[in-house]
Amino acid sequence: MAPISKIKKLSFFEKLILRWYTRSEGRVLLESYLLCSLIPVILYILPKWAMVSDGRVHRNGLVDYSMGLGAIFLAPILETIFIFVPILELCRYCKVKPIWTILGFALFFELLHTQRGFWGHLILFPTMISMTVLYLSMRGKSFLHALLFTGAVHEFYNFTVVMASPMTYDKFFY
Repeated sequence: MAPISKIKKLSFFEKLILRWYTRSEGRVLLESYLLCSLIPVILYILPKWAMVSDGRVHRNGLVDYSMGLGAIFLAPILETIFIFVPILELCRYCKVKPIWTILGFALFFELLHTQRGFWGHLILFPTMISMTVLYLSMRGKSFLHALLFTGAVHEFYNFTVVMASPMTYDKFFY
């Protein structure tokens, strides 16, 4: 553990990395999942349910389960292996400061999700920050920890977004 005087000088992200590095694995999974999901659930999923439940949105024909399954099972694994690992390992090798790694990579990764509009990017940027912090904190333990934890939280998050969305269910209220 670092001395108190050094901890006070750390940025918010560096403190979060240190926190997750020193916590139990189960707690890290729970905290990072909740941090990833909180804003999208409040600003995306709950309003959609309100619009559907009062009849403002009709979901006829909006369901494509194959896209949801790919987003839940395949995308997080591929994105972690082919995007997170090479870029974040390069940043680590080049000794880029954690704050720049976190903000830069989160922005880059969010902008890769071109299906979102401006507000979608804004809402999900904190989610990408959380996943990047998770990778960096678990990388302190091992490469395998970083790979598995980031992939697992990404899968839990995608599962939540797909399965909690009212647009997933064709005739829920009808």
